[in-house]
Amino acid sequence: MAAEIVHARIDYRLIHGQVITKWLKQCGANRIIIIDDGLSKDTFLGQVYKMAAPTGIQVDIVSVKQAANLWAPNKTVKGQIFILFKSVEMAKEAIDAGLNLSELQIGGLENTASRKVVHVGISMDKDDGEKLKSIQNKGTRVYFQTIPGEEIEELDEILRKVD
Repeated sequence: MAAEIVHARIDYRLIHGQVITKWLKQCGANRIIIIDDGLSKDTFLGQVYKMAAPTGIQVDIVSVKQAANLWAPNKTVKGQIFILFKSVEMAKEAIDAGLNLSELQIGGLENTASRKVVHVGISMDKDDGEKLKSIQNKGTRVYFQTIPGEEIEELDEILRKVD
C-alpha cells in the first residue's frame, strides 16, 4: 500500500485527545507525520508525542527538509497519513518546499495577546493570515474546524475577521 495523505491539520497541541479520538477515526489514518523543525531535534519531547498516540498508530517527527524528501520517487513511505503541523510557519515552509496538500485544516493556533479569536478556540494575526492566503493561492483549500461535526469556515471568511 502506497502512502496517501488522508488529512492535514495545523494544531499547536499536536497529538491530543480530539486529534486521537475523533480525527484519526474520521479520516482512517494509521500513521501520523508531524512536520516541525524544532520538534524533530527534541528527542525527549518527540518520545512524549509518540507515547500519546494510540496503539497501532505509527508516529514520525520530521523536519521540513526531511518531509520534502518523504514523497520522493525512490521512497517507500506507506500508510494512511495524517500530517500535523504545530504552526502556520511550518506548514507554509513544507508546502513551499514541495509538499502537495489538497486541503489544510486549521484546528488550533496558540492564543497570544497579539492574536484575535477568529473561530471557536482559534486565534490568529495578520501574519498568519498572509501565510495561509499564500498556501491557498498555491491551490490548497484552507479551512477552519476544531472538531468533527462542527461548522467549517473557509479562509476567506476568516480573513475578514482579522482586518
